[in-house]
This record gives sequence, C-alpha cells and structure tokens, in this order.
Amino acid sequence: MWYFYSPIVVFGEDALDHLETIEGKKCFIVTDPGIKSLGLLDILTEKLAGSGKAWEVFADVEPDPREETVYVAAEQCKMYNPDLIIGIGGGSSLDTAKAVWVLYEHPEFTSVDEIHPFQNLNTGKKAQLIAIPTTSGTGAETTWAVVITRTQEGRDLKLEQGNKGVIPTFALVDPVFTRGMPPGLTAGTGFDALAHSVECLISTWQNVFSDALAIEAIRLILEYLPEAVHHGDNMKARELLHDAASMGGLAFGNAQVTLGHAMAHALGAVFHIPHGTAVGLCLPYAMEYCIRDPESSSSTKKVSLAAKSVGVAHWSDEDTKAADKLVEKVKWLQKETGLPPSLQALGISQEDLDENMDHLITLCMESASTVMTPRSIGVAEFRKLFEYMYSGRNVDF
Repeated sequence: MWYFYSPIVVFGEDALDHLETIEGKKCFIVTDPGIKSLGLLDILTEKLAGSGKAWEVFADVEPDPREETVYVAAEQCKMYNPDLIIGIGGGSSLDTAKAVWVLYEHPEFTSVDEIHPFQNLNTGKKAQLIAIPTTSGTGAETTWAVVITRTQEGRDLKLEQGNKGVIPTFALVDPVFTRGMPPGLTAGTGFDALAHSVECLISTWQNVFSDALAIEAIRLILEYLPEAVHHGDNMKARELLHDAASMGGLAFGNAQVTLGHAMAHALGAVFHIPHGTAVGLCLPYAMEYCIRDPESSSSTKKVSLAAKSVGVAHWSDEDTKAADKLVEKVKWLQKETGLPPSLQALGISQEDLDENMDHLITLCMESASTVMTPRSIGVAEFRKLFEYMYSGRNVDF
C-alpha cells in the first residue's frame, strides 16, 4: 500500500490571486534579502493588502540556511502569532518557512532535529503554510523535506530532515516571480528540477504516480530550459518550466532522490557550491553509475523508458542504448545552458579535493539519499566517482 502526499497546488499566471480565498488575516512572511531588494516581496504584499491581510516579514534567510537562522525566525513568528505563514523565495526560504512552521506549531520543540519521519507532527492547528516559489527548481513548495545547514566540529553539514507534516498547505506556482531570473540561476535551478525527476525514477521508493509526473517533468525541462535560459522573457517557457519544477517536487517528494543528491549536498557543504549547480554537475555521473549496475537492469530499464517517452530515444532502441542517450542529452543540456561539467571546471583544485575527500565521503555515507540508491555503493565507489567527476570522465565501472 502506498500514499501520495501533496499540497493544494495552484498554478499558472495569476495563481497568486488565490490568496484572496485563503482564510486568515495575520501573515508571517519568510524570505531572503534578494527577494526583498528585487521587488518580488512587493508583488506579494500588494496582494495581501488588497485582500485585507496584515503581515510581518523575516527577510534574513541566507543561501543554505543555517539552523540559527531558523531559530531566530521562529521566535519572531511566535511573537507575531500569525494564522498564515508564507514562505516566498527559492528552496532556502521555503525550507526555512517549513521549519519555522513546525517550531511555531510545536513550541515544546527546541531543535530542527525534531523534524524526522517518526515524529508525530500536528501542523495546521495554529497556522496554514503557503509556499510561493520564485525559482523553477527546488520543488520545496510540494515536498516534506527540510534541508538546513549545521556547523559541527568546525565543519558544515546539511541536515536532511523530513516529515509529512511539513508539506505546505498551499503551493502557489505563479510564473510572474521567475520573469527576471538571470540565465545562470535559471540553469542551475532547472537542473535541480531535472535531477529530482531523473533520480526519483530509479530510487528504491519509485512508484507509478511519481513516475508519471517525473517523466513529464523531464520532457518539459528538456524542451523549455534552454529557451528560458536564452530568452528569459518567454513567459510560456517560464510557466511550463515552473510547472515542471513543482511536478518534479511532487515526484521526488513521494519517491525520494539518490546518490546524486547525496554527493551534491556534500559538495555544497564543503565547497559552498550553489545547490542547483552541484546537483546538475552530479546528475550524469549518478545516472551512469546506476545504469551500469552489474547486478540489476532495473535502473537501465527505467532510464530507457524515460528516454523513449520524452523522445530522446527510439522505442526500438535497446534499453542500454536508450539510457545512454538520455545521459548524453543531460550532458548536452549542461553545455547548452552553461553548467560546468566537472569539478575542475568549477575551479576546484585537485589539492582541495584530495584534502576534503574523506569528509565528502563521510557526508555521502551519512546521507539519507544514499540509502535510496538502487545500486550498492560504499566508500571506495564514492571516492572513485568524485575522482571521475573532477576530470569529467565517463563512469565506466
């Protein structure tokens, strides 16, 4: 027996108008300085004012949000006592809003460590959570994951917290917020959505509902990401890419991701690489590793199905050939959108990689995403993958 979890998703142009129908008068808004300075926050607050709602803003979320930031925001939220919490921004703001929501609903909790799958969370008693993505990538508006950075023994690590109780009440997926996204950010966040969609297809938690959403998300991303990168004012491309990101979020939120995200989280924690860039870099290596599994052909068949379904391969192609075609299409997309294909291209030196290798592997081995990987993987395999990733070498083991 399976369950499929989702917020109420409102999508398309003018999706923000749905705010008028949501009950509640006091809104606590969680966002970052960039959203405020770009005027995107003003779009939201004008809608709130028009519907007679009051608000208070916490706008100090940083990239890779730290748990200390969550605690400061949660205290401000408790003082304001809202009946609506609104997260607006990229994944960092949305994840912070989710964590704040939990701590507001459960004042007895003192740490984000309480957000785990075995916890009984009763969210929604005091406030509803509205998630408004301003980038087309993380899918955080639809998922039960919360990624927060913690400093431990002088090093950063990304906590991969999760509970069905943190799924937002509403996801308002309005492309108006993505209109001014620069090409680099469009590419990075788009690859995040692509990685979600591909990785969940081969995850050990894969299921038919997630498969359907993931394959359509892959098709939309491959078609519209280059257009959105090169012609950012094309609102059809912006809207469909925004929809694809949420579809990818629904897909991986119910099927989970794999070693590609484990490696990307490790790289992000150690080298502070933007998340979208990191997962986009790791994606083809993760795909090649899984479809070359000598003990099972399941990943090859699933990637092959995706390749054929989205038109990258012919239905008459052998599964191995079709799967490889999708890998090559992902590499083509990297070049087309300017995403670095290797750690060396990112400017990381061999010395820096060697110095941090053991810590990177430790973080990967501790990641929940590694557990969902369909092919067995350990210390030696992660080391080899990072070495291949440094020079951009095709995975052949």
